[in-house]
Amino acid sequence: MYFTLVKLFLKENISIKRLMGFDVKASKTKAILIGIAIIYALLVFIGAFGYMFFDLGRVLNDIGQSEILISFLSIYTLGMSLFITLFRASGYLFYYKDYELLSPLPIHPKKVLYAKMTVLLIMLYMTSFIFTLPIIFSYFYWQGVNLLSILYFIIGFLFIPLIPVAIFSFLSLGIAILTAKLRYAKLLSIVFVLALMVGIFMLSFQINEVETNPLTGQIDLFKGIASIYLPFDWFRRAVHEASILHLAYLVLSNGAIFGLYLFLIQGLVHRTNQKGIRSNIRKSVGPIKYQERPAIFAIVHKEMKRFFSSTLYALNTGFGPVILLVASVASLFFKSELENILSQAMGMGGLSIEVMVLTLIGFTLAMTYTPAISLSLEGKNFWIIKSLPIKAKTVMYGKILFNLFVGVPIGLLAVILFGFSLQLPVINQVLMLLLVIVYSLVISCFDAMINLLMPKFNFVNDAEVIKQSAGALLATFGGFAILAISGVAFYLLNDKLDLSLILLVLVGINLILLTPLVIFLEKKTDAIFNKLHA
Repeated sequence: MYFTLVKLFLKENISIKRLMGFDVKASKTKAILIGIAIIYALLVFIGAFGYMFFDLGRVLNDIGQSEILISFLSIYTLGMSLFITLFRASGYLFYYKDYELLSPLPIHPKKVLYAKMTVLLIMLYMTSFIFTLPIIFSYFYWQGVNLLSILYFIIGFLFIPLIPVAIFSFLSLGIAILTAKLRYAKLLSIVFVLALMVGIFMLSFQINEVETNPLTGQIDLFKGIASIYLPFDWFRRAVHEASILHLAYLVLSNGAIFGLYLFLIQGLVHRTNQKGIRSNIRKSVGPIKYQERPAIFAIVHKEMKRFFSSTLYALNTGFGPVILLVASVASLFFKSELENILSQAMGMGGLSIEVMVLTLIGFTLAMTYTPAISLSLEGKNFWIIKSLPIKAKTVMYGKILFNLFVGVPIGLLAVILFGFSLQLPVINQVLMLLLVIVYSLVISCFDAMINLLMPKFNFVNDAEVIKQSAGALLATFGGFAILAISGVAFYLLNDKLDLSLILLVLVGINLILLTPLVIFLEKKTDAIFNKLHA
């Protein structure tokens, strides 16, 4: 029964149909487009981070300390364990939605727990492997391929996140219980996680004092953490020294602690799922107030409530503007470090600072893709939207306007702060402000078009739409592709025109891209709405 449950949960969470958002066999064209987008995403990731870790590996190999790359891998895996477990454990282990379906079945609760934990770990392993692949490649390239080290690496990679998962899943339960009694539980959870992200981001500025590869500034910190937390040191020595003794330490300690954790929480998982989370509800006895407002602003208000009611939604679509805000504020205090990070991380050495700033802003705004998923998130309630006496294009424009409210103000503020700290010419700042507005309009309208053409109303949980749907994937990397068009134009005009004129041309190019999108929304939205069914 355990393997049957694992297979069922894997199909529910990681199947190709769930990841794509549609039946691949029935929609080969969509599958091809998404496949191209995935390849593009991998190329962007490898180009941005692969080069930095490859260069870091060269530096460490020259000084005879390439094993520090294993410490990087361990701590990055710890970070993935933090975010995945913290957001998934409380709703996946302790308060899972399918409890009412599973509890009456003749299946022992511990088998359900083991199966769900197995799937959670599989998702963690997959994500960690993808994000640490540049580190793995860099280490074995510079250190050399040793079959025994590879075997020890695979075994250690499976055991290294077990203790963090145990700690963070229990922490996730505690946060869920504590915040459930508060009125603004979702908002507090969002603030807590964003504060954690900002803290990590600011810490990276503090420790990054070198002017070559920004990762080299983290060597001493990561090396120190790995020396304090023994499993990281055991993992490093097991792989680098091919030490079976240290591998045994890692496997026995992490395996025993994790096994004990699973044994101890069995009763807790059963009780929490039986009781469920009781939220704090306040009754208002005051008179009901009616406030008339334009339909489009009512849609924006609805989108805002939905945005802040879901931690997963807010973090995935609001992460880019938060990082942009932190980076722009940090530019006031860490000018040289920021210039170095921009040039190294984006591979743009020799380009003007305006281009690097605009590239950073473009990438972060492309990560704000609410119009690409907000229609899908209506789910089975989509019929309510269709039945309202509001034009379909008004609904979509409201969703677009909300996305602009999320990203554009921070984008404009970032231009002003970067312009002040980096002493950019005023005329260039004005053109950059205009370009941010037009670019945001283009990607927002593009995202809305994607959601109209590829809606996903049939989903088990919001994560399938927010993180795994075709709309989310194509919107993110479609925004990057739109940014790339401006990049190609800049490359062709760089030696021919002044920077101010180039920025003006880029504004015109984005206006040209915006025109067919607006025409599509104006002429096709109503007809597409009538054909859609939840």
